[in-house]
Amino acid sequence: MNYLTDQEIDVLISDIKAGNNDAWGDICRNFDRYIHECCWKRLRKFDMSDTFRMELEEDLYIAGWQGFVSAIKNFNPENGKLLTYATYYINGEISKELDLQLNPLGLTERPRPEKRESVETESSIISRISIDEDVGIPENVLSYALMRGKYSDEAETDTSGDGSLSRMSEIAGLLKDEKANKEALAQLFSESGISDLGGYSNERSTLQILEILKQITDEKHCVSKEDLKRLLRLYRIGKYSNSTSVESDNTFNKMIAEILLELNPGKYSDDNDGDYRIKYDGYTEDKLNKSIKKNRSSSQKVESGSAPVLNGLSYVHPFTYEETDWLMQLVSFSDMLSLEEKERLIGKIIDTAGKYYTTPYWDGKSLKFSPKAVHGRFTGRTTNEKAGFADNLKTLQYAVNNLGQVRFKFNRYNAEHELVPTDEYVHQLSPYHLVVYHDNYYCIGLKKGDSRVWHYRVDLMSDMELILDEGGRVVPVEITDFAGLPIFNVTWDPEKYMSEHLNMAYDEPRDIRIRIRNTDYTIIHDWFGDHYEKVDEVTGTDDKGQKVQYDIVKVRTSPTMIVHWAMQYGRKVEILDEEIRNNIRKTISKMGETYGK
Repeated sequence: MNYLTDQEIDVLISDIKAGNNDAWGDICRNFDRYIHECCWKRLRKFDMSDTFRMELEEDLYIAGWQGFVSAIKNFNPENGKLLTYATYYINGEISKELDLQLNPLGLTERPRPEKRESVETESSIISRISIDEDVGIPENVLSYALMRGKYSDEAETDTSGDGSLSRMSEIAGLLKDEKANKEALAQLFSESGISDLGGYSNERSTLQILEILKQITDEKHCVSKEDLKRLLRLYRIGKYSNSTSVESDNTFNKMIAEILLELNPGKYSDDNDGDYRIKYDGYTEDKLNKSIKKNRSSSQKVESGSAPVLNGLSYVHPFTYEETDWLMQLVSFSDMLSLEEKERLIGKIIDTAGKYYTTPYWDGKSLKFSPKAVHGRFTGRTTNEKAGFADNLKTLQYAVNNLGQVRFKFNRYNAEHELVPTDEYVHQLSPYHLVVYHDNYYCIGLKKGDSRVWHYRVDLMSDMELILDEGGRVVPVEITDFAGLPIFNVTWDPEKYMSEHLNMAYDEPRDIRIRIRNTDYTIIHDWFGDHYEKVDEVTGTDDKGQKVQYDIVKVRTSPTMIVHWAMQYGRKVEILDEEIRNNIRKTISKMGETYGK
């Protein structure tokens, strides 16, 4: 098959924008072969098994296809040729996928996110203060955290029952001046069964230092070099009953330097600040790199004695305090997870934070709220129902990302609380978007054999699967002139779509005027978001005959569902559209017949 010419492609693009599905199929088939060739061109240079090469090519093809879709979304024929434009996107996505597949440690350079402007705050200033006599970690907290491996608000309580915590606190205090307290320490070590068991390898010491930094430091707490040495000594005493002195200053400084060189960027810049795993006072001036000398026998080693004394050391955890709060809130208030699932996930999130992180949702052992107080549609559903819903979302998102079709059955609930098919009909959908409307997830797309755009509640779908062709490839979506097509969705506004389809109705939306008090805009905003416009002000009278000011607001939405919406809010809103007012009167009359008997 020959590739289409530039002129033929331009014609197809024009036809696609007009909703021609045949044109969409032609351009997909044309670039399908080209994307495969781009993948194989990149793979030829690698020495790998044929089986792995085939598997990798499939992943690269999906990435290249996503690049092609992005190119179509942004392409303007007036600016050049589609082939040239699309190649940039295709190869870019293939490169990122190849890097991900063959370089999981991320050793190659990747595009870095733009750094946001930040303002020095009180918390950020505090976070740079090292531990000293005035600003320090309480010794009981410190020893408890190191010995037990966890932080507790009740650290002063010796939960071990054998006096371990009090002894550790006493040892921590004496170690502040080890020389002056040498005899007292020796006696305490002897009474506690703590012996000089010898040193540790550099590799093991490195892991111990990293563990201490993870436990004791975070964005608001850091340590000096001397405090870190003391913490390392305490860690070994508490965990191994080993009183061996910590490495000499030169050895310790070198060890810290090599850890920082391994985990941090080679040279500081504004763009890579977020890539630092351990920060220290002076890191923005490259204090470490400017001081050290490389070992003559190996450029990977630091010359003994050249490593500087570094203070203000702090480990950068995966999530900030604020980000950890967000994750806690998302998990805690999810109505799709059981209490056991929430506790397991929150425990994992807590493990990524420092020992000083606290949250109103978790006390270190269990959730600090009643799960029944956070209740939603999915809270009481079975594990299988929730798992099916999650699988549906995953399949639909994959289909949306890759412009592939899906098939499924649609269901309803019966008197026995069971989800059963409405009929045996198998729906075939070209999914465009996933949206959430008043706690329900909907998939918006084009139904097979119907030019209208449809939306389905995701939790009512079952037997969901991607549609594949005979070669096992995803069948591309069909298109129409719907303004929310994937290839046009750079400007598509899902909130606007939902406000225009009140209660996800299917009738054609139109402009509707509503009279409200200027104190009742919350009702409008809850249902229409920012998609309303104040067009006038009028004076009227309230129920008491008092003159009041009303606003006239225009919304664009479903004329059918606005009837039920207006009745829901009774005297709070008044619809001014005469046809809709008439429908409201008819509905009220029918309700009167039903309830007036």
